[in-house]
Amino acid sequence: MSTLDYTTAVNSAVSIITIIMIVLLLIVVLQMRSHNKRMGWFLASVLVVMGGVTSEIMSYSSAVYSVVKLSSVSAMRSHIFYASVAPLFSLYFIETEREQGQKWDGKFWTAFQSLMAFLVSILAIASPDSFFMWFAFILQYVIVIVMLLISSKDIHASVGFMLGSLFPISASFIGMANEEIDVVGFGMVMMLVIVLFIYQSDMERELLVNEAELSESKVSLLMDQIHPHFIYNSLQQIALLCDEDATAVKPAILNFSGYLRCNLESLTNVEMIPFEKEMEHVDMFVELASISPSRNFTVEKKFAITDFKLPAITLQPLVENAVKYGIGMSTEGDRIVIETKEEKGYIVICVSDDGHGKKTDLSTQKDHRSVGTKNVMTRLKLLCDGELVVNRTEHGTDSIIKIPIIQESKNL
Repeated sequence: MSTLDYTTAVNSAVSIITIIMIVLLLIVVLQMRSHNKRMGWFLASVLVVMGGVTSEIMSYSSAVYSVVKLSSVSAMRSHIFYASVAPLFSLYFIETEREQGQKWDGKFWTAFQSLMAFLVSILAIASPDSFFMWFAFILQYVIVIVMLLISSKDIHASVGFMLGSLFPISASFIGMANEEIDVVGFGMVMMLVIVLFIYQSDMERELLVNEAELSESKVSLLMDQIHPHFIYNSLQQIALLCDEDATAVKPAILNFSGYLRCNLESLTNVEMIPFEKEMEHVDMFVELASISPSRNFTVEKKFAITDFKLPAITLQPLVENAVKYGIGMSTEGDRIVIETKEEKGYIVICVSDDGHGKKTDLSTQKDHRSVGTKNVMTRLKLLCDGELVVNRTEHGTDSIIKIPIIQESKNL
């Protein structure tokens, strides 16, 4: 077999493998349910590498058919595509660090890699297979490794990234040694495969942690919601109704049993539930709370949107806080407002009261309220990437739930 035949066979085999891998990689990424900012940068890298692979194959095909001009232009384009991946890779790594709680400014690295990508592009336009172009391209991924060593808070977690960066470097050395062999695309795809494997490992590890936190949250939520003091008070008030208003006893017992059922069901419910179902739970609690003559209050509902889902027992604890520690601690407050609306890509649920706010925070109520809100925050974060913000003023308290519409729509 001649050298030309050997080169042709190698390029053909590498091209077929590279095409299959990049297409499969794109399919896997598009089918993933989680498309956060980190995965957005990865998807951009995949598309850019696809552009480079396409240009690389066109360059190789043109060379086979002796179309020199087209081959040179395609080779130049492939190098420009590949040079653009390093800045995207840096952005992906920066987002990875941020998701893991490591806050650091990656603007320097991104700007540096963008400058290097521009330099490689200029050299590729001037001479696609020159030594200086290859050297600048290799330098890009050497810089990536240096960035990982300097900036990563966990070197062990960055070993995979470093290993992935070695593939483009190795492919570049092969290209420098023999410009007839095109394996840079294969090296770039291998880097993306390793990065995706790391991402999947991170997601599995995060899922295990989230499941453990959710289990702890369920137990804590149950203990917080069904505590003996509340059960005792409710039964005592129902007993008093037997003497005062016998016709109100049956509805009160039904509300009490329904309230307990909702709390018990929440232990095994890890799915989002319709807003109307959560409001049924809220209404049951309000009816029970209204039995006590010392709690005279009104609940006003302002629903601009109701067709959405949320984690179970996230709204009811906020209403309970408003009753017990808002208007319950105030001699003047008597109004609770539950409002829903759509705002800036979020479904917003606001529970407001005109009670004491931060006027008379007692240590006992602070502890109980913090446990309740912490459980709600945990469930919102783990089940729908939502958030809870509590604002206390001299005029009352606003508890605001925000659920991303994209996350909520996945559960419809």
